[in-house]
Amino acid sequence: MRRAFVSAAIPMTLNQRETLFHAGDSGDGCYYVRSGVVKASVIARDGQERLLAMLGPGALIGEISLIDQQPRSATIQALRDCSLLHLTSTAFYTLADSNPMIYRQALRILAQRLRGTNDSAVAQSTASVAGRVARAFTSLAEGLGVRLDESRIVLPHRITQSDIAGMAGVARENASRAINDLLREGVLGRNGSFYVIERAGELKELSEI
Repeated sequence: MRRAFVSAAIPMTLNQRETLFHAGDSGDGCYYVRSGVVKASVIARDGQERLLAMLGPGALIGEISLIDQQPRSATIQALRDCSLLHLTSTAFYTLADSNPMIYRQALRILAQRLRGTNDSAVAQSTASVAGRVARAFTSLAEGLGVRLDESRIVLPHRITQSDIAGMAGVARENASRAINDLLREGVLGRNGSFYVIERAGELKELSEI
């Protein structure tokens, strides 16, 4: 299926700070990140940007609009120069009609996203600020992290406290206190301008609902 996807997709590049699409744009297919980093964000009611995720190599973007033919749900912007594969809606359905296993895989991906959305909704109403911040770092580790050893993961991109606050859905001041607590306890560390998850297992436990 991956070979079929690559053969049917259109290679493209995205320069740093270039926007791939905005929330509300009409959707034409999905994108696969081959290299680079993008961010997914929305503008909240107060006019502030809220970071939803940072996505690195291997991430799939725009699959929801691909399936339901509705406008894009988030804005995607490159944080680094990116190499992408674009699979148009027409190409996807032509490919999937000839190989129904692709539909099964698409359903699996959408189910995973739905579970993640449900977990986030529960976390917003039940988890502590520390737990929500831990979830944000865990999500970044899954999308961007580079494993240094069994327990240590570096996030090789400059991430601000405002980014974490947006992902966690908390005020920046509260996120700052939670981050400082994690740094003081040694769960998080710093390597220059990058965060390092020093004890990934412990962070994962903190992030669990």
